[in-house]
Amino acid sequence: MPLPLRTLHPVPVLGLGLLLAAGCSTGGEGPGAPEGGSRTVEAANGTVEVPAEPENVAVLWRPTLAAATQLGHDVVATMGTPGESGQGLEPFLPPDADGDEFDVVTNSPSEEDINIGELASAGPDLIIGVQTQLGTQAEMLEDLEQIAPTVLLEWEGTGSWRSHLDQVAEVLDEQERAEEAVSEYEEAVARAREELSEAGTDPAGTELSLVRLQNESEIRLETPSSFPGQVVDDLGFTRPDEQVDPEGGTDFVPRSYENLGSADGDAVFVLTGSGYPEAPEAFSEGVWANLSAVQEEQVFHGDHDVWGAASYYAAHHIVEEVTAALTGETEPAV
Repeated sequence: MPLPLRTLHPVPVLGLGLLLAAGCSTGGEGPGAPEGGSRTVEAANGTVEVPAEPENVAVLWRPTLAAATQLGHDVVATMGTPGESGQGLEPFLPPDADGDEFDVVTNSPSEEDINIGELASAGPDLIIGVQTQLGTQAEMLEDLEQIAPTVLLEWEGTGSWRSHLDQVAEVLDEQERAEEAVSEYEEAVARAREELSEAGTDPAGTELSLVRLQNESEIRLETPSSFPGQVVDDLGFTRPDEQVDPEGGTDFVPRSYENLGSADGDAVFVLTGSGYPEAPEAFSEGVWANLSAVQEEQVFHGDHDVWGAASYYAAHHIVEEVTAALTGETEPAV
């Protein structure tokens, strides 16, 4: 399953922060005015008049789906992958949600893969998309605006997960819910740090390595700029020296398997997912054998479909998985 796009150098934020103006129209007055009044937001595509209380929201980015549902909104159409388990949406949903119940208007999570006709049939009263460096949704903005008011939010890579929730909250006028979600996450991190300490693990004294198996010839070392890198940073872990600075305008460090030594650490999480279904699940032989983490049985497996999902749902999952591994609840993958 393709993952949320990791852009190159962040594009400039065009006055984002989504500064909300006071309610600027009343009770559906004027041609095309939303029933129940409207508000304006400043977004990547300029000033947009949106319904004061949108009821049928369509989202054109999976992290936006996570944000909207976390803020208590039903989503009438979304990006996903029909035919995959849960349409590829489950990492972006709460645990009790069924991804198959959502109306998916794409064939893949690529930002340009939007079926305009299916989107229109879903009847949204608000569309929330993204502005990335590729800018493909901006190119189709005129078509989107024929369906419903459309807000494009700046997306600067997987590290945008925190600001994205805030931006979606401002579009939906749900800032209080967003604050609650942030507080819940911070409380979960604090509890995890206590559990780790009680189990004898000092995050500040533990080098935690995050290595994604991209394919048969490439590994990617997640840096603190990436989504999972930010989460383990919240937990207070240090990172191996070679996993601190990204390369090539990305949020990771690409390496060949011949350079697997750069993936070593006191503990290693090896991330694989549906993008590399043939990836191994155990790591004790061949090029892995010389890693100290392998020898100490401190290598654990993680699902990159979740670890790369760039949302508060996924962040909670990472916190739980790291805590379980380093308190002895999870068996190592060696």
